[in-house]
Amino acid sequence: MAKDNRVKTLFVTSLGAFLTPFTSSLISFAVPKIAGTFHSSFTDIVWVPMAYLIALPTFMILLGRLSDMYGRIRFYRIGFIIFSLGTLLASIADNIYFLILSSFVMGFGGALIGTNSTAIISIVYPKEKRGWALGINAMSVYLGLTMAPVLGGILTQFLPWQAIFLINIPIALVALILTFIYMKRSRIDEIKKKEKIDVVGSLIFTGSIFSIVLYLSLGQIYDFLSTIYLLVAGIILIFTFVFYERRVESPMLDISLFTTNRTFTAANFTAFLNYVSTFSITFVFSIFLQMILGYPPFIAGMLLMVEPILMVIFSPISGKMSDRYGSRGIASVGMLIIAIAFFILAFINGKSGIASMAIPLGILGVGFGLFSAPNTNSVMGSVNPTKVGVASGTLGTMRFTGQLLSLALASAILSMSLPHSMLIGIFSGVTVKSGIDASTFESGFRTIMILSGILSLIGSYTSLLRTKTHSNSK
Repeated sequence: MAKDNRVKTLFVTSLGAFLTPFTSSLISFAVPKIAGTFHSSFTDIVWVPMAYLIALPTFMILLGRLSDMYGRIRFYRIGFIIFSLGTLLASIADNIYFLILSSFVMGFGGALIGTNSTAIISIVYPKEKRGWALGINAMSVYLGLTMAPVLGGILTQFLPWQAIFLINIPIALVALILTFIYMKRSRIDEIKKKEKIDVVGSLIFTGSIFSIVLYLSLGQIYDFLSTIYLLVAGIILIFTFVFYERRVESPMLDISLFTTNRTFTAANFTAFLNYVSTFSITFVFSIFLQMILGYPPFIAGMLLMVEPILMVIFSPISGKMSDRYGSRGIASVGMLIIAIAFFILAFINGKSGIASMAIPLGILGVGFGLFSAPNTNSVMGSVNPTKVGVASGTLGTMRFTGQLLSLALASAILSMSLPHSMLIGIFSGVTVKSGIDASTFESGFRTIMILSGILSLIGSYTSLLRTKTHSNSK
C-alpha cells in the first residue's frame, strides 16, 4: 500500500481507537444526570456504564476471528453502524432498562471497532514502521481519555444528558464514510481462509468470558462472595473450551498461539497485569483528592490529566523506538517505571501537596506511554497475518478484563473503609457526601498502590520472557 494511503488508513483507524474509550468516559459523566431523570437506584444506574464495558471483552476474540475469516474492513464498518445505532437508541431511551440495552449495543459495536482498528494497522504497515503506527493508535486512545473529562463536564452541566450520546454519532459516521473513501482497495482483506465457523467453541468461549466479566462487574455492585458461582462457571467453561478446541479441525481460537508462541503469551499476560495494576488509579485518586483532600472536581480532574497527557506524548515515541530497537526491553522498562511510580504514590497522605502527587502521576504516564505501543507491537508482530484479528481481539480482551479486575480489586480493598452504598455511588458516578475515615481510607489507598507496584514489577519480568525476535509479515 502506498504511503499516502497508509497514513489515511491510520487516521481512520485512529478515529476508531479514540471513540471507544472516549465514549466509556463520557457515559460515566452522564450517569448522575440520568439517575435524576429516571429516578433510578444505585444498582440500576450502575448498569449503564457496566453494560458498555461488559460487551467489549466478551466478544472481541470471537469478532476478531470472524473478521479474519470474512473481512476486516467489512466488520470495521459494521462496528461503526452498530455503534451509531446503539448511540441513537440511547439518546431516545425513555426508561433506564432500554438505556442499559442500548449501552450494551454500543459496547458490541465498540468491540468490532477496537478489534479491527489494531488489526488493520498491523496489516497495512510493514514491520519497520508498525510500532510507530501503533503508537499513534495508542495516542488516540489516550486523547479520548484526556478529552472526555473536559468535554463531559461541559456537556453534562449545560445540556441534557442525551448530548453525551449524540456527540458520538457524527464522529462514528465520519469514520464510517472515510472507510469507504480510504479503504476501497487494499491488502487488508486479501488474506482470508475459507473455514467453517466453530459455532460450539464460539458459544462456550463467549459464555466463559461473559460469566467472568459479569462476576467482576456484579461483585462491585453487590459482593464478590454471593456471585462466586459466576466465576466458577466461567472457569469451568474455559477448561471445557480448551479441551474442545484441541479436537476440532477449525477452532475458534488456535490454542497453539498460547502454547507455542512465547512472545504472544508473555505480551498478552503482561498487558493483563498492566491494566490490572493501573486502571483503577483514576477511580481511587478521584476519591482521595475530593473526599480526603477536599479538592474541587475541576482541580482534581486537572491533576489527573497529567498521566494521560504524558501517555499521549510518549506513545508515538516508544512505538518508533520499538521499530528500531525491538519491543522487549522498552516495554519492560515501561512496566518498571510504572512500578516505581506506584511505590512513590504509596507514601502520599492527606498532607501531601499537589506537586508530590503530580510528579508520580507524571512518571506513571511516562511508564504507560513507554509500555503500550511496544507491547502491542509484540503481540501483533508475533502472529501470522491471517490471525491478526484474533491477536487484536485477544489483546483487547486482556485489556478490558484487566480493567474490570482492577476495579474489582480496588472495590474489595476500599470496602473496608467505605460504606457499601457510598462505594456503589462512586462507581456509578453519583455524587455522595463525604463520610470517610481518612486514616482508614489512606491505609486502603496505600495497599492498592503497593499491590499495583508489585503487579507492575511482575509485569516487568514477564515482558522479558518473550523472544527477542518474532515473526511478522509486511
